[in-house]
Amino acid sequence: MDPRIQYCVTQIEHKILHDSTEHCTHDALIQTLAQEMQLSRFHLTRLFFKDFQYSPRDYIHRNLMGRCALMIAHTRQSPFSIAIDMGFSSQQAFTRAFTHYWGISPCQFRQAHVRYIAKLNAAYKLTSDVGHPSVDNTKIVIRQWPAIRFWAVRYEGLSGQKHACWSDFRKLFSDLPATMLEGPFFGLTYDTPMFVPLPFMRYYCGVQVPPGLGPKPKEAFEIMLPAGRIAACVAHCTSDEVVGLYGKLLDDWLPQSGYSLRASCFAERFEAFPINWETRPETVQLNCWIQ
Repeated sequence: MDPRIQYCVTQIEHKILHDSTEHCTHDALIQTLAQEMQLSRFHLTRLFFKDFQYSPRDYIHRNLMGRCALMIAHTRQSPFSIAIDMGFSSQQAFTRAFTHYWGISPCQFRQAHVRYIAKLNAAYKLTSDVGHPSVDNTKIVIRQWPAIRFWAVRYEGLSGQKHACWSDFRKLFSDLPATMLEGPFFGLTYDTPMFVPLPFMRYYCGVQVPPGLGPKPKEAFEIMLPAGRIAACVAHCTSDEVVGLYGKLLDDWLPQSGYSLRASCFAERFEAFPINWETRPETVQLNCWIQ
């Protein structure tokens, strides 16, 4: 991927999906990105089409529709309330946009998610007699999350390969003493299995920047995660088992909580670098922004 487009994608995913859902800001963001890249908006759009087969504005719309789907599926928030939160002029406008994108109405989508979870739970009971205690017994806590600055690299590929992303990320800092990378470390994701093909993921590996550490590796981006209220749960698990933590937080707790999702990003926090995570369990704290 063109590094300029990689930068733009990172900014879209970490600015507009956290900071704003107002549709009127989308064009302004695209124009700002074009200026930062010293490109015309036409040239930026052409580069986007080369890598993604759609425009920057379409990319923003696709991400916002994904966020709407998360809110429909994982909360009891009404379609009207979601429409207002997402910057639509009315519930009717939201329903039209949602139905055009997903092919079914928000209410039908919510019903489909209930059936999807029931199917997963039935399959889980057939394949596991004891489950995974560290995930099954975890508790959800609400806390305030401070703004966090860190360096991250964006990966795109198979959801079963998170451990490979971390191995690649570690190579970027191979010249630094181990004491310079003491963490915490963050894995950020925007995708859950219901909304994208099962093996797909967008995943960021990141490390909180220690004071005075530099220069930043050229492959990495500097990202600022916003402060705010989060829901968090902790488990000691492998990369394959962490999916159970997402289910615990999003499917079991969130719909009953009275909270709604503030952002479509989820943050996995590690105190130690998750090397060989596919075979060696790590303590991971899963967080989502709520309101």
